[in-house]
Amino acid sequence: MNHKILKPHKSLLIFLIFQITAFSIFGQGIREINSIHIEDKHVTALNISPDNSKIICGFNNGEIIAYDAFNGNIIYQTKRHIGDINSISFDKKEKYFITAGQDKTVVVWELNTGKQLKAYTDNGDEIWTAEFTPNGLNVVTGGTELAINVWELVSGKRYRTFWGHKDRVYDLKVTNDGNYIISVSNDRTIRKWDISKQIMLKSVEGHSNGITTVAISPNQSFFVTGAKDNTIKIWDIETFDNLATLRGHMWHIKKVDISPDSKYILSSSWDNTFKLWSIETGKELKTVESHQSPVVSIVFSKDGKYIASCDESNIKLWESGLQISTNTSENK
Repeated sequence: MNHKILKPHKSLLIFLIFQITAFSIFGQGIREINSIHIEDKHVTALNISPDNSKIICGFNNGEIIAYDAFNGNIIYQTKRHIGDINSISFDKKEKYFITAGQDKTVVVWELNTGKQLKAYTDNGDEIWTAEFTPNGLNVVTGGTELAINVWELVSGKRYRTFWGHKDRVYDLKVTNDGNYIISVSNDRTIRKWDISKQIMLKSVEGHSNGITTVAISPNQSFFVTGAKDNTIKIWDIETFDNLATLRGHMWHIKKVDISPDSKYILSSSWDNTFKLWSIETGKELKTVESHQSPVVSIVFSKDGKYIASCDESNIKLWESGLQISTNTSENK
């Protein structure tokens, strides 16, 4: 008896290849492993400690709480700010973190204990973002007063001030060599600043509405912005050429982050979702709809194994499912 060999349709082969490739890339995919519900205050910022042991959260009443990332127990709880905490970031030595607040204040904390070490008060207005310089000697801040300030960490003195933005500075990042700042603003522009020369090197109108967030790739070849026009854009870090525009969110982008191997982007939005994107293809790989209100913040862990996200009432830890193999990861 003759047996007829059936050949699969070309479209089916393409589908199967995509599924096998996706599985090899994502393993078991993004999986929720812990959730913390908040009832008496609103979460306004979060980050994962570089060793993955803690999720540091800021709240609208000025509190800082460090939770055990995996069981949700409170490790320490402290307060210095009055009002919203807008950002949380770590130093390169992984000993400290810094918070920026609605109260015009930036505070440096000891990571392991939550002890307050230093506070800087700006006479201008609300501070939206604060970052350590890589050498740990300075702190860079941006906010509603339009200026970007560089502070001496030990003395607390203002070391540099950069003027140029026409509206609030929502976010900024410092390059790994410590020489440059990339800032984004509600004025729709992206600007690059030389810290030592105290000059603006580049300025482009990057989006059609205010730009809320920026992240620099660990390999320092590109950066990513997100904005109130609901889009995410990838830029060449030297030329400021727009390499790709990612569309998919239905409302304003709140935060973006880049994986330690510089291959993936996370984005969170006021549309109650966060998304995972491929940098190589510009394609959306995953949408997570677990949150019931705007996703205030999203971040990769330093090793890329985990993702932390939050809305105003829920903090969630996820396994990323990504196969990260790199030693170029940078501190958040």
